[in-house]
Amino acid sequence: MGNWVSRYVTNPDGTPVPLTQPSFDPNFGFAHARKERVMIATEEEMEAAKVPLADRDYCAHKLIAYRACRADVWPWAYKCAHEKHDYLNCEYEDYIYRMKEYEREKRLLLRKQRIEKKQGSELHA
Repeated sequence: MGNWVSRYVTNPDGTPVPLTQPSFDPNFGFAHARKERVMIATEEEMEAAKVPLADRDYCAHKLIAYRACRADVWPWAYKCAHEKHDYLNCEYEDYIYRMKEYEREKRLLLRKQRIEKKQGSELHA
């Protein structure tokens, strides 16, 4: 509820809009260029594996491998524990990455607000 309150009530200009692209340069504040994230699984591979739209993220290639393993060794699906672990670990790391990007966007929006406020007070002084 905290993000909802800050997004719509207390600070709508300083809270990022969920499910949108960042409004700041991804390399802003970094000494060297950050490595761009790329999808490993292609659209054709995901369609062929019948991966649902909700699961077509940066971990789709691991999900495809996990599902293929399960299909190969069924009914002994426990033999795919390593693939399952890889997939769940990838999902966790993706979640952490997205939360860090959200917090970075939030901090940069608040920084932008502070700079604009300071410039506004200097103009009136």
